[in-house]
Amino acid sequence: MDWTRGRGRQILVAGAVSAFALLLGLEVVKEEEELTVAEVLTEAVSIALLVGCSACVALLSSRLREQEAGNLDLRDKVARIRESNAQWRADLADHFQELGAAIQRQFAAWGCTQAEQEVGLLLLKGFSHKEIARIRGASEATIRQQATSVYHKAELSGRAALSAYFLEELLMPPGPTSPSSAHGDGFAHPEISEAAGRTTPG
Repeated sequence: MDWTRGRGRQILVAGAVSAFALLLGLEVVKEEEELTVAEVLTEAVSIALLVGCSACVALLSSRLREQEAGNLDLRDKVARIRESNAQWRADLADHFQELGAAIQRQFAAWGCTQAEQEVGLLLLKGFSHKEIARIRGASEATIRQQATSVYHKAELSGRAALSAYFLEELLMPPGPTSPSSAHGDGFAHPEISEAAGRTTPG
């Protein structure tokens, strides 16, 4: 039962008040001598602290049980998501390999070096220049220079245009492919790349 709200809270408050009254009454009754007001107040404070601590322990235990149950549900959801993701990747493994090979062929067609191809792939995966520098063990300035070289050789304006070049076709609904839309290694050159701004060879 949740002791922090609703009926659980009412039961807890009622139990705490009853326990306080009972303990105080027993303390007063068992004293042979008549207690002064100060002594009664002292006993009342002591009993109130005892009952309050007990109530806090009950609340904490209830909250911990709720959190544990929530964590179990969350772990189950994460496990199901990971299982679904693994199945999805397994089903599309061949297509991912084909796409990766096609992207690398396009980088090679643009005349990118091996290092530039690796940087380009990491850019497509969404890594920042700083993260790529850490992955490759290079300086951030070097990564920026290599990224700029990739954009220049591809005649694209930047990361967004590079991603759009390869990915826009994947997000389009299936339909007939116009021969005039083909460009490079089987990728349609997306209009969004031109909208983002192509670089003009000097």
